[in-house]
Amino acid sequence: MIKINIQNSYKNKKKIPNKNLIKKWIKKIIKKSIKKSIITIKIVKKKEIKKLNYIYRKKNVETNILSFSIINGEDNNNSLLIGDLIICKSVLEKESKKYKIKIIEHWAHIIIHGILHLIGYKHNNLLDRKNMEKIEIQKMISLGYKNPYYIK
Repeated sequence: MIKINIQNSYKNKKKIPNKNLIKKWIKKIIKKSIKKSIITIKIVKKKEIKKLNYIYRKKNVETNILSFSIINGEDNNNSLLIGDLIICKSVLEKESKKYKIKIIEHWAHIIIHGILHLIGYKHNNLLDRKNMEKIEIQKMISLGYKNPYYIK
C-alpha cells in the first residue's frame, strides 16, 4: 500500500494531476515488496523551490523538482517513509511549453524521476544517467506516454 500526502501551495488546482493518477505513476517504480510506504509531495511556487534549492544544493536557481530521501525511516504503523518530493508547478508549466510536452506527461516524468531518486538512483555520471533515463523511458512508455528524452 502506498500512502501519498499531497501539500499544495496553489489555490487553483488546474493542471495538477489528481492523487489517483500520481499513485499510478508511483506504483510503476515502487516495488510491490514494499508493503506500506509513505511519500509526501509538496507543490510549491518558484520562490520556495529556489530557496530550498539554495539551502540544500547550493544552487540559487529555480528547479522543477527536489527529492529528499528518508533511508529506513518508519512511522508508528511500521510504514516505510520513502521521502519527500518538492515540485514547482510553474517551472513544470514553463518547461512543458518550451519543449512542447503535454503537461500531464511532464508531471508523470518528473514524478517518476523523483521517485527513482528517492529509492537511490542518481545521475552523477554518464553510466548512472543512462541507466536512470532507460528506466524512465520504459516506465513512461508503459504508461502510454512518449519518451521524455526525445524532444522535437
